[in-house]
Amino acid sequence: MPDQSSPRLALPLLQGSQAQKHVTVNEALSRLDLVVQMQLQAVDATVPPGSPAEGEAHGVGIGATGAWAGQDSKVAAWLAGGWEFLVPAAGWLAWDVADAAVKVWDGTAWTLIEADADNLSGIGIGTTSDATNRLAVSAPATLLSHAGDDHRVKVNKAAAGDTAALLFQSGWTGHAEIGLAGNTDLSVKVSADGSTWTSALVVDATDGTVTGAGVQGSATDTTAGRLMATGAFGLGETGAPPLLDDFDATGTASGFYRMTAATANRPTGPSTGAVAVLRQGSGGFVQMVAFSDGTGATRHHDGTSFTGWSISYGSANLLGTVSQSGGTPTGGVIERGSNANGQYVRFADGTQICTNANAAITTAPAAFSGTITKIDGDKLWIGTWF
Repeated sequence: MPDQSSPRLALPLLQGSQAQKHVTVNEALSRLDLVVQMQLQAVDATVPPGSPAEGEAHGVGIGATGAWAGQDSKVAAWLAGGWEFLVPAAGWLAWDVADAAVKVWDGTAWTLIEADADNLSGIGIGTTSDATNRLAVSAPATLLSHAGDDHRVKVNKAAAGDTAALLFQSGWTGHAEIGLAGNTDLSVKVSADGSTWTSALVVDATDGTVTGAGVQGSATDTTAGRLMATGAFGLGETGAPPLLDDFDATGTASGFYRMTAATANRPTGPSTGAVAVLRQGSGGFVQMVAFSDGTGATRHHDGTSFTGWSISYGSANLLGTVSQSGGTPTGGVIERGSNANGQYVRFADGTQICTNANAAITTAPAAFSGTITKIDGDKLWIGTWF
């Protein structure tokens, strides 16, 4: 009767009148000992080890050499002082010692067993998941990478009134949160104790504008650490800048303002105009006024008191009615005029020159004060007008 073997593991079978049956039985048991709960030192080895242990097995890789030459993709086992080779069948399982993983022979190579990972109740990596934290990871870092181009992490909520956010904790107490907190605006919130929260920044989902505790609350908000908004202190404003309430207020922040008839302690001039406040430190600052008629004035505060207003001269007010207060010009720099007695020129320093080219001046064309000098009879009078 010809030798027979089992169809799956090729175990030798006993013959009816076989002598030395124990040889066949022991051969079958040795094969079972190798294949059942199979352990492979590696699954892609190509060089036989120098001193293998009894029963040691390897998955022979492609291009094997030495005693394994020509045995690619077989299982090589060291039995009774020599190498035995088995042809694995699709579905054989083995523990890969080198990779510390259970692998399956798919008919071509030893591969990892892919478990069905859909609809799991939870996954814990380095820790334990629970009913709320169904995916839990305990590790120094978590890497989410691309598969060739982009990569997005999506956090989806059921309705606009729900929350979809990233919560940052310390000692399991929340201190910062970024996301959609009860609406569709992007919020950045912080907390010192995990219970009282402050919305530092809120980005409006409709127009992208930013509000929150970290942004100025008004155009004149001077709270330290807040982000300046467009129009703050008159910067970037296309409409009306902030109103200056009182010129004598010494705490006004640097910036651009407007003045109206309601502004207290205005300098002499039109009631409307633009004002620039330039601070030189905690005490000293300059106020510069551009009146609505094109004229201007400037004064300085040294930290204790204000100087007087200094008029800025230009084409709008260089020529005009000369006036003064206590010796300080308050009107034009040069004034020219005439009356029945002749012509006159007045200067802001008080000098006045009167002339009459046709006849002697018997009466001064305008009131003089102080010393009067006459030249060429009575045709030229030089003196002061204050």
